[in-house]
Amino acid sequence: MSTVTVVGRAVAKPGRRDELERRLRAVIAPTHAEEESIHYSMHQDLDDPDVFLAIERWPGREALERHLGTPHLTELAGLLDDLLAEPLELRVLGQLHEGDSPKGVL
Repeated sequence: MSTVTVVGRAVAKPGRRDELERRLRAVIAPTHAEEESIHYSMHQDLDDPDVFLAIERWPGREALERHLGTPHLTELAGLLDDLLAEPLELRVLGQLHEGDSPKGVL
């Protein structure tokens, strides 16, 4: 099983930034509590505060699919049409071997 990294990008509708941020923050703790979660962090673009990025690592696509089916994620997904200015973008990435070593060690 190969780990996957996910980068999710969400852009708030005008006037909906605070609500989107609140909803995104609400899924952090339950996601950290998921046994298969390796890494989950939420970020806000410093140049465009309406843009949020989630960076996640999972032990494989199957674990990611289980995560996407959790109650906290399905609840969030049901709210996104009201909150997002454009469709949610999810990129699922495989890490290159050389990028998996400690910094400076190839």
